[in-house]
Amino acid sequence: QDLFPEPHPASQKGGITYQQLVEIPVDMQEQVLLDELVGAMMGLEGQFLRFHSMEIGETEEGEEYVEPAGFGFASFSDIGGNLDSSLQSILTRMLPLCSNYVHVNQYVSSCLGMYECGIVTRTLCEAINKLLREYLEFVANLNYLLREAGTDEKTISMSMVYVNSQPSIRTMAVLYQVVSTARGKKGGELLNALQNLMSLHYVGDAKGSEVMSFLLMECAAPYARMMQSWLQRGKVHDPYNEFMIEVTDKRFRESQVTFQQRMEWTDWCRVQDEHVLDSLHDADDQMSSTRNALFGDESRATSNMSARDKAYTTGKYRRAIHFCIEGPISSSGQETKAEQKKEEEVNTLLNPLKLSRCIDHSYHDASDTLLHLLMGKYDILSSLRFMKKYFLLDQGDFFVNFLDGVETELHKELPNVLQGRVQNWLTTTMARSMESNPQSSHSTQFASSLRCCFLDRNVRDTLHDMGKGRKSSRSKKSSRAKVLAGFEAIAFEFKNVPFPASLVLSPVQLRSYQLLFRQIFFAKYVERQLVNMWSDHQLLKQMTALRAACSPTFSLRRRMLHFIQNFVYYMKFEVIEPHWRELESKLNAAKDYCLNRSTHDDSTEANFPRTVDDLLNEHNQFLTRLFTQCLLSNYDLIERASKIMTTCLLFCTQIKFFMESTKVHETLENTRIERSMMRFGKKKKNSDRETEFRAKREENIQRCSDRILKEYRTENYQHMIKKFDQVFTSHLAEFMKNLNSDYGQRSNSHLTNLFMQLDYNGFVSSSLYTE
Repeated sequence: QDLFPEPHPASQKGGITYQQLVEIPVDMQEQVLLDELVGAMMGLEGQFLRFHSMEIGETEEGEEYVEPAGFGFASFSDIGGNLDSSLQSILTRMLPLCSNYVHVNQYVSSCLGMYECGIVTRTLCEAINKLLREYLEFVANLNYLLREAGTDEKTISMSMVYVNSQPSIRTMAVLYQVVSTARGKKGGELLNALQNLMSLHYVGDAKGSEVMSFLLMECAAPYARMMQSWLQRGKVHDPYNEFMIEVTDKRFRESQVTFQQRMEWTDWCRVQDEHVLDSLHDADDQMSSTRNALFGDESRATSNMSARDKAYTTGKYRRAIHFCIEGPISSSGQETKAEQKKEEEVNTLLNPLKLSRCIDHSYHDASDTLLHLLMGKYDILSSLRFMKKYFLLDQGDFFVNFLDGVETELHKELPNVLQGRVQNWLTTTMARSMESNPQSSHSTQFASSLRCCFLDRNVRDTLHDMGKGRKSSRSKKSSRAKVLAGFEAIAFEFKNVPFPASLVLSPVQLRSYQLLFRQIFFAKYVERQLVNMWSDHQLLKQMTALRAACSPTFSLRRRMLHFIQNFVYYMKFEVIEPHWRELESKLNAAKDYCLNRSTHDDSTEANFPRTVDDLLNEHNQFLTRLFTQCLLSNYDLIERASKIMTTCLLFCTQIKFFMESTKVHETLENTRIERSMMRFGKKKKNSDRETEFRAKREENIQRCSDRILKEYRTENYQHMIKKFDQVFTSHLAEFMKNLNSDYGQRSNSHLTNLFMQLDYNGFVSSSLYTE
């Protein structure tokens, strides 16, 4: 009632006010009520037609009812009795028009002044306001005719007004439905609500469909402009959060990302499901049969993507292209022309088939452009080769040179490791490696960003933290209480990943590379220690008296070396290398496809990435296969393999202490020095000196041999060798049984391959079964 502060003087005629309407003749009642009706059609109260507020009450049966606010008759006492039945019937049909106008006008007035309602809502209100202005023009003409009829002898009846108001009654009823549906909604959610309202209530209704189509065409225009801007430029101006894409990264919104800055692919923006148009979901159903005909060479990733995901990805591709190249973004004929009509944009937005085709074309254009940049200008293949060389330890020169400088540091406990020294030697080793094998400029940027770090979790505990383990909290706590050595904690990381390589090498992929590196590095480190022990044992071969006593030690070392060498060979040459060759061939084919697209034969069904999504998918599958087949996805196997390698390291350490205690190196080194002095000194009595030297050498060797044999025969040494043999055999038995399990044979053929590699002649399995 606040909208009607003053009653409309509809009941005043010639200065005479009628207090009781029923006291005057029926024809005059009609004129009075007709005058008040015209005022009520403009939202003004009269004496006999009043605006009643919403009323909530209970019926006699106790049921609650709600009487909506709207125009109605005044009280019985104000009217003075019952109105003429015909007048009352017509007014009853006309008053909803007045009530609907008040509600619609109130909604429009409130939303037009509230910017937080959003652009789509305000555009809808502007469209409704156009219809309201037409309606008020009709009411003004009706009021004019009513006044003219008062001066002339012509009269206008209530029934004539009712007949002429039929279009307005229907239009205002539709607008009331629209306003009731639109309350509290904005953006894509509002458009979906209006489309659902039209499809549910106004199919087959010519007038209702006309009004709804007009409103949808008008209010969908801002959303259509956002969609076109997103698909063609990767930009969206959405200050009121109405579009299906929400920009979550400030740098993405302000175009402040440079090549050197790290920007994660998934952090740019996100989909707002409540503002995704239903036409995008309908497009998935309608385009399922048409898509293959439009795009015969469509990729696997594209065929599995929904229209919503394609639209989301297309904008990200456009933005990535903008960050890769300077200047305005251009596309191959897909940019919206300046003279394009608003109706075409809106028709495309509201038509599922047209919208899906538009998104498909934009997606393929953006994907082809970005793929060409990745494979050509930024040479993503060279970046992946860099990852293979340094994270998957592809070349032995880097590993050997690196360990030659830092092996002493890595053997220390983690708190005592000088990390700066390790980092400096890493930089030096990489510089040497890159001098012998020149790299591309992008690989040079990777090298300058590579850092050496030390983590406080070993590989086994890291996998447990990732949820891939099933150990109890007690064993987990005891495992973490151990202080790690440098070789267990070392890992590589990047200070920053240059864009757009960060699209392919996301944090998830880098973590997989890091775990693979730690697994391979640890295995090769154990192999290096065993090979060093083998070199030490070669010094004992000339001591023939030790052969029988050394046999248990040599046999255990040989078994350990057989396991670790075959395990490293399996990871390097049976897992990494075949999968890398497959990935490399696909990326080379994709590179040729991008650079020579005009001469490329589409008839060949080569299996290589044709879109950026395919490229990311191929790389993800490559890492997934490596992660799985290098046993990192099987916690039980990696736990037992870690125990075996740890046992080998402990054995190497004990044998190294034993060799130092026997001073065999010192004895042989003194012999070598004497031999050199005799060879290059003054030659006097050469034969006598040679005989004397040989006798002395034999004596020293015999003395050293007796000392070593005495140590071999001690109970402590024999118990140590026996204990190591039992522990190694036990861990190897558990490892081999897991590899040879039924699950491994049926589901993971690579486990069977590793089992055959470790037990190629059946010796290991036969010894295990015998035990």
